[in-house]
Amino acid sequence: MEKRNYSAQSSENQKKFKKTKVKKLKDPCDVCDKELYLNGEYTQRIGLINEQDDVYGWMCPHCSSEFDMEGKVTNLGGDSNISGEA
Repeated sequence: MEKRNYSAQSSENQKKFKKTKVKKLKDPCDVCDKELYLNGEYTQRIGLINEQDDVYGWMCPHCSSEFDMEGKVTNLGGDSNISGEA
């Protein structure tokens, strides 16, 4: 029976794994893990504004989860009754 060097084989597999390009997210959503980064100047985050036109948080455009200004989740999946004209 032929002897195999399994440690050499695993290091070859590690080299192949390192070569595969895994796209690293620059600004992932904490809930759905989708990319929020658009470019160096803009983001995909949607600002949430109250009646006094003060920004009080933001919403993910992918999963509609809402966050406060510190990035803490305030509403999962956008269950709030936000309405208005676009």
